[in-house]
Amino acid sequence: MGTFGELLRGHRLAAKLTQEELAERAGVSAQAVGALERGDRRFPHRHTVDRLAETLALSGDARQQLANAGRRRGGPKASAATPRQLPADIAHFTGQAEHVDTLVDMLSRPTATVVAIVGMAGVGKTSLAVHVGHRLAERFPDGQVYLDLRGTREPLPATRGLGLALRALGIATGDTPADEAAAVLRSFLAHQRVLLVLDDAASAEQAAMLLPGSGASAAVITSRHELGGLPQAHHLRLDVLGAEDAVALLATSAGPARVAAEPGAAAAIARRCGWLPLAVELVGARLAARQAWPLSHVADRLLAEHRRLDVLGHDGGVRASFAVSVDHLDKAAAAAFTLFGLIETPLVTVPVVARLLDVDEPAGERVLEQLADRHLVRAMSPGRYRMHELLHEYARELAGETLSGADRDAALVRVLELVTAVVWHGHSLAAPRTVRGSWAGPDRVADGPVFACAADAFAWLDDHRHLFRLGAAPGMPPALVTRLGIGSFTYFLSRGNAPDWAELAAATLAAARATADRLAVAIATMDLGLATCGLSQDRDGGVAAGLPHLTRALAEFRALDHAHGLAMCLMNTGDILEAAGDVAAALTHNEEALAVCVRTADFPGGEAVASANLGGLYLAAGDLTKAQACYHRSLTLNEEIGYTIGVVDVLRRIGEVHHRDGRHDTAEQVLTRCVALCREHGYPVIEAAARHTLGFVLRERAGLDAAREQWRAALAGYEKYGKLAEAAAVRRDLGCS
Repeated sequence: MGTFGELLRGHRLAAKLTQEELAERAGVSAQAVGALERGDRRFPHRHTVDRLAETLALSGDARQQLANAGRRRGGPKASAATPRQLPADIAHFTGQAEHVDTLVDMLSRPTATVVAIVGMAGVGKTSLAVHVGHRLAERFPDGQVYLDLRGTREPLPATRGLGLALRALGIATGDTPADEAAAVLRSFLAHQRVLLVLDDAASAEQAAMLLPGSGASAAVITSRHELGGLPQAHHLRLDVLGAEDAVALLATSAGPARVAAEPGAAAAIARRCGWLPLAVELVGARLAARQAWPLSHVADRLLAEHRRLDVLGHDGGVRASFAVSVDHLDKAAAAAFTLFGLIETPLVTVPVVARLLDVDEPAGERVLEQLADRHLVRAMSPGRYRMHELLHEYARELAGETLSGADRDAALVRVLELVTAVVWHGHSLAAPRTVRGSWAGPDRVADGPVFACAADAFAWLDDHRHLFRLGAAPGMPPALVTRLGIGSFTYFLSRGNAPDWAELAAATLAAARATADRLAVAIATMDLGLATCGLSQDRDGGVAAGLPHLTRALAEFRALDHAHGLAMCLMNTGDILEAAGDVAAALTHNEEALAVCVRTADFPGGEAVASANLGGLYLAAGDLTKAQACYHRSLTLNEEIGYTIGVVDVLRRIGEVHHRDGRHDTAEQVLTRCVALCREHGYPVIEAAARHTLGFVLRERAGLDAAREQWRAALAGYEKYGKLAEAAAVRRDLGCS
């Protein structure tokens, strides 16, 4: 093979370079080149060898021979066969372009680099590592070692992995203890340019012995776990593909022409695969094997199948990949993962998980963090976690297959108790003295989260709104469902959400009847009437559907001789009649309601509502003076009892009267106060109504731009909470402005 000097001289002459030219291009001194060729320096530093080899454009065996010739005798020595162990690259690698660039940049640095690629099952960690490894083959001429650490199967012992790596590099260590063998590997890597791909690591400890410490070698580790025990590693977290990349990946298997011919179906397939690369690849492979199938056929199957995972592979594929991750969890985390399948959406929070598991919140958070470390959930913000939709579907399967009916019901009851506690906490803060509070009794606020104001409680309910549907789930105790539904009135009044409210109200009425609680039946019947009226965008249709419930509720309250309930139902019925255009009947109902409230003398909340309603009727009749008198009486009473939703609603009405009367300064002051209180206490629908009126006021005072700003905010509020008719009115005003 020759000495280092002889090899260097031969390569220099072949490149037709003088010693001075080689030295200048390689960034070393001419004296150093001369000393090396003469043999005065026999063992140059590895970085010097690398610079000379790159300048001379050496690669493969020629570069390996030069490196071996410059190595001191007795040091670790590689075999003549340079290891090229990477699995085959993907023919048409698609997606993750940003991560590819980042990984290439990291691995191109001149110093030892360790990169940990982490992410959920099926997200493409191994594909990325292998693809970039092939792309950088010239950067690592001394070898590419691939080790499957089997972290999601039977993890490879760390010492076994170390032995495999040493043998791959041709290094014999005999019976050398593991720590000494690891030191030999580090010494070898420090003088070589080797890439190690350590696939599917179970832990940081499993990979630690295999990592370079210095020099120009590099290691890429893939894992479904967070590898926080590797402080020297750069961490690259993979997520699902973007929508365009997912469709492009589908095209690599199914064929670009087929995807181009059915772009809508291709997008639907990618979406129903959750943009998970493994799922998209499996569907693409199936389409490739069934050229006669249109993409729309598979898209329809993915949409219609009760179990999408069946479409994505029966014995293998996505389900099997997920099962491996779940099988490696400890008992508590595996139980939590399965119980998540009981929740309708993939969003979970610490309080809900604690109730599902029947543990305290710190214990629930520890379980969530364990799942997050294994990429089975993602931490969205403190206390909030989200599961990928396909993982969530797998959790639903496990829940259906492994949980007994008793265990399922017990877990859901605990969650429903939590929601009920928050509902009543919010109601007590927003409406402290109402017929509902009298029905529930003095201990209506059960154990649960504590909130400073109704806005905070209602914001929590916004995040957990899907949990209201548990009220209609089978197996829930009727008394608990009744309590939930009756306490939810103030929340739904502030939000709208008529479909959810109507579903819960129907379940509440059935539950109240099961408990034989006549007052609860009357309240639930009234609520069902109100919710049903809000379901239809056709005002007359909504009234026709909801008014019979309200009529029955009135009869129930009269039969019970329950003055407070009767007054509230009269007022609510009056609201519906007014909306239907029957002002005379609405006036009659509200006048009777006010008389009942005054007669009982202990129902200021009812008197406040009745006064506000009468003010609205007077306003509709054009009597602004009587309207203002009623509104101010209502405002005073609402402020005295701390009924904040009543305060903001009446302020909105007062502002509207001032606007109609041309007192724009006063209208702006009142409506601005109303908006501020709505934001403080959490009444977005009333806030939207106030902003709508405020826009008209500001159009007169500050110009069209100021009006549009308020209308756009009103539109956003109405749309968010499903007030479609109101949103349409705001759009008309924006369009005509």
